[in-house]
Amino acid sequence: MIDIEDIRAASARISPYVRRTPLLPATQLSKSTSCGELYLKLECLQPSGSFKARGAANKLFSASPNDVRHGLVAASGGNHGLAVARSANLAGVPAHIFLPDNVLPDKIEKMKRWGATAVIAGKNYDEANSEALEHAQRTGALYFHSFADPTIVAGQGTVGLEVLEDLPDVDTIVVAIGGGGFITGVAVALKAARPEIRVIGVEPVGSPTLHKSMETGSVAELERITTSVPTMACDVQTTRCLHWPVQ
Repeated sequence: MIDIEDIRAASARISPYVRRTPLLPATQLSKSTSCGELYLKLECLQPSGSFKARGAANKLFSASPNDVRHGLVAASGGNHGLAVARSANLAGVPAHIFLPDNVLPDKIEKMKRWGATAVIAGKNYDEANSEALEHAQRTGALYFHSFADPTIVAGQGTVGLEVLEDLPDVDTIVVAIGGGGFITGVAVALKAARPEIRVIGVEPVGSPTLHKSMETGSVAELERITTSVPTMACDVQTTRCLHWPVQ
């Protein structure tokens, strides 16, 4: 799908447009760690509020002016939509973001502040995505998938490069799974440099899509999602402890 050279190219391409976020020791916790040292990669400091800014920027600046002349379009639960809205703002083109009806109102307002048109389309991501694809086909807008796009994945993988530069002896990294694009990019970056690094993916108990898929050996569809964070789009956590208890 992608390799380390794709991620290095993405890093060079997007560096003027995203922040190199700090990797800070988690020393101010309410409870002390049980073992090892915990670090937090603060992707919440990106211009759009999450690591999604990296993938969207890489997609945008990998495209030609002709590709984006009709604008950008995406489906999102929130963070990806913000990143695409911000990319459209950088390019000076319109963006249409299709969202499920459970999206947080403040994220809609943030998208509008970036100049995007936010459209509520259905009760879940699949329904919103169907509308986004129809919009792309009808208007010629460039479609930004939230995770199943090699260019997006390579952009997200730049987080892994930065972690290794700032903490070369890291031995375990804990990453939210979500759709899988973030953990894929980060794992490719880390494993290319140090195959022995342990990468742990985390899902909410109320939305264990990958866990169920691995159990059954095929792609699983959940009957219902009971977590309040189904996309699990959180920050990367790294630690030198091999058995960090995720909380």
